[in-house]
Amino acid sequence: MPPTNSPNLHVETGGEGETTYLLLHGQGATGDTWQGVRDIIEKEEAGQWIVPDMRGHGRSDWTNTYGFGEHATDIADLIRDRERVIIIGHSMGGIIGLALATGWFGVNIAGLVVIGTILDWTEEHTAAMHAIGGKPSRWFDSRDEAIERYLKVSGLFGIVQPDDPMAAAGIYQEGDKFRLAADNAVATVGGSWMSVLLPVPKCPIVLAVGEHDKMVDIKDYQAVDKNAVTLPGIGHNTHVEDPQATWDLVKKLGV
Repeated sequence: MPPTNSPNLHVETGGEGETTYLLLHGQGATGDTWQGVRDIIEKEEAGQWIVPDMRGHGRSDWTNTYGFGEHATDIADLIRDRERVIIIGHSMGGIIGLALATGWFGVNIAGLVVIGTILDWTEEHTAAMHAIGGKPSRWFDSRDEAIERYLKVSGLFGIVQPDDPMAAAGIYQEGDKFRLAADNAVATVGGSWMSVLLPVPKCPIVLAVGEHDKMVDIKDYQAVDKNAVTLPGIGHNTHVEDPQATWDLVKKLGV
């Protein structure tokens, strides 16, 4: 698919109610990773939900650039007419959630849950992400190979089964070849954005990290928020590993 500067986003919606829960996936993943949380929202009749594949991910268009402001602008357009919005953002999705919660993009956010987003970002992180972003997509001869690669790079290997629709959403087929659905260049969104954005929002924020997350240390969060939450027995993809524990974080917002 050719890049564009005005992407069409794949967006799924559901539920009923005054409150809208905007669920934002991490880098390289898709909105399908929120399936468990979506199911809980509907079961509890907690409100509506919106789950996009962000630009360059999943079934959404690739673009020429992937700045966090561009992501936030895309997503803001999805929620402008919503009365009350609560965001749950995982990893990269936490950055986009913080950006939206600043008010800079013309939307009002009632509360924000940030899970597994890197706060202690270094120049080494930037160099590594830009190295990934500069690589061309790798094509595979088989669907199974592409799915295995997707599960590994997204941290879902061993958590999500290869035949799960969640896995299929992460790959793209062209002719008889397969690749990851995400543009490698999405990695260039990385930066020390969390430390810059975190002081700005006025809405309640909950910071959380899985006990076994190898990317984020709870001590980093506790340095800026003594109430930061550790989710026991869970790794980086908390919303996939334990949707209920992830959903319960919303209750800590107190809104």
